[in-house]
Amino acid sequence: MFQNNLVSIVMRTVGERPREIRRALESVLANNQRPLEIIIVYQGSDDERWTGVQLLSGEFPDLQVHAIRNAGLGDRRAESLNIGWDTAKGRYVGFLDDDDTLEPSHVELLQKAIEGSGRAWAYAQVVLRREDEALQVVSETRPFRRLAFSLKALWEENFLPIHSFLIDRNRLHVSLRYRPFCEDLDRSEDWDFLLRLAFYHEPAVVEDFTATYYVSTGSRNTNLSLTSGSADEERKRHNLQAWERCKLLVEQRKGMLIAPFWWAQDYFSFQTRSPEEDVPTQAPHRMFRQRVVRKLIRILERWL
Repeated sequence: MFQNNLVSIVMRTVGERPREIRRALESVLANNQRPLEIIIVYQGSDDERWTGVQLLSGEFPDLQVHAIRNAGLGDRRAESLNIGWDTAKGRYVGFLDDDDTLEPSHVELLQKAIEGSGRAWAYAQVVLRREDEALQVVSETRPFRRLAFSLKALWEENFLPIHSFLIDRNRLHVSLRYRPFCEDLDRSEDWDFLLRLAFYHEPAVVEDFTATYYVSTGSRNTNLSLTSGSADEERKRHNLQAWERCKLLVEQRKGMLIAPFWWAQDYFSFQTRSPEEDVPTQAPHRMFRQRVVRKLIRILERWL
């Protein structure tokens, strides 16, 4: 059973960024919601790094910090999330990568949004900051913001960083309650999870910016899609192959989700029409069918 008043934050790390992980933990400590626990899942075979992760609990005595080791080889990022999920004792679960941060109001606002709406999850807005090797901010933008939540928009691209949302596990669909992250993915594992989460549960939306997504302009960055820095050809090739493989798996997941629903297959494969297709000469039965489908979707997105 979960502890109803406890919020668990799951953080995965490979131990390469000690400055960043301390910054991340300090941001959690600054949150005014209590009680809080942090589940740090270290994945790797380096004993020295693992020791460093274990010692973090002593540096943050005012937080409940639990360190767990995932000794698996290769990229086990999704598995690490599942380990943290299974270990977490809180009814409410959030996530935080080791180089990102939360604002002091983050947990409180999300938890209030969930409780006030009765929904299974809530998300807030996230700032994107690029920083150099000295952790100095180079630029700040807000590319993830959307005026309203749309399942179709999420279907096309992930605009919700993993630390933007909080989940009430007591309200989750049964298919999401146990080890909900697909361990075959080493890219887009959070998007795959969010697609399923949003397919079954409409979120509550917090308009405040309560979290920061950091991208390094230096060599330590592993997300090549968000930085203009160069990388060696082998790394580029490996990264491209990984993204392509995971993209295929996510597309397969989408197909599985919509398979039981005739309307979903039509809606999610709907392509933007050219202006010429919107003229009155378009077949009346086709125009009527499209209007019916779109209206039905708006209703189902609200109540599914």
